[in-house]
Amino acid sequence: MTQHRVLITGVGGNVGQGVVKSLRAGKLCYNIVGIDMEPMSAGFAFSDKMHIVPRTGSSEFGPEIENILRRDRPEAIFVCSPTELEYFSLNQDVIKKTWETTVLVNPIKVIHVGSDKLLTSEFLRDRGFPWLPTVMANDDRGVDQLIRDVGFPLIVKPRKGFSSHNVFLVDSRAEIEAVRNLVQDVIVQRYVPGDDEYTAGTLSGWDGRVRAVIILHRHLIQGTTYRTELVLDDKIRNMMVTIVEALGATGPCNIQFRMQGGEVYVFEINPRFSGTTGIRYIYGFNDAELAFELLHIGKDIEQPELNHAVVLRYWNEVVLSNVDFTSVREGRFNCRANQVSLNISDGWINS
Repeated sequence: MTQHRVLITGVGGNVGQGVVKSLRAGKLCYNIVGIDMEPMSAGFAFSDKMHIVPRTGSSEFGPEIENILRRDRPEAIFVCSPTELEYFSLNQDVIKKTWETTVLVNPIKVIHVGSDKLLTSEFLRDRGFPWLPTVMANDDRGVDQLIRDVGFPLIVKPRKGFSSHNVFLVDSRAEIEAVRNLVQDVIVQRYVPGDDEYTAGTLSGWDGRVRAVIILHRHLIQGTTYRTELVLDDKIRNMMVTIVEALGATGPCNIQFRMQGGEVYVFEINPRFSGTTGIRYIYGFNDAELAFELLHIGKDIEQPELNHAVVLRYWNEVVLSNVDFTSVREGRFNCRANQVSLNISDGWINS
């Protein structure tokens, strides 16, 4: 069987590890080069080869990526860290021309909208989609108007944050000011009550047309999905397709929303692979492999048949034998060859 060499970034995080799990569970065979800035990333144990790279944004990051591409010549790059999206989007044409490597990343204009919650809100409003009124926290007049229009509680969070860091539910003007003093560049947004959230994943071709969609009802703990159930709703699905195609996404895109009174309220668009990528393949939606086939191989794909199920996440361990912290930090272990405990499967299935 042909072995496809691919590069997966950010294998220390749940997105990168989810992409690794999805590819290992796919129908094709992959030789995985994993990169991360943290030497003791568990994702290195899942990879066939590893590289420790500088922090994104440092002057050394770009040259090191070029060195890795020169040495390893991957067919495709799966960009799995939000902080890397802009670099790889801006350089995807050069990387393709120089190394014949396909970068699975969205256009820069899509990344700018999705990475900025104020721009996300304005995009949804201007295109006539259900949106949550949003203003900058330092816009006193706008904040006062928002309080008059929707009242408390309100959400205050970073304009360009991710992973639910520094997100506050506030009940007064004084609390808004307290968050402003604590966190820079924050927005104030209408709050849709309820503990349940939904995430929709889409996959689009280079032509911007959505080929596949999955919608999950999810429960979170500390910003991470840990319980999901499949949602089959044509009205919601059609709305997600319309939003993503209006945005102009190519490749993976994720929309986070809540429901109130039967209406969808989108509060976040993430134009990238998701933290639920490592769950979706169990439902039959392997967006990592589908993206590789669609965007790199050039094989058109159709909506996969999805498994009706509830998926529950749990802790698992990776054991590296006959090593210590120092040797792991220095990369002195043989990646998959030295891996004692790894469970990449569909989990425990009660049918």
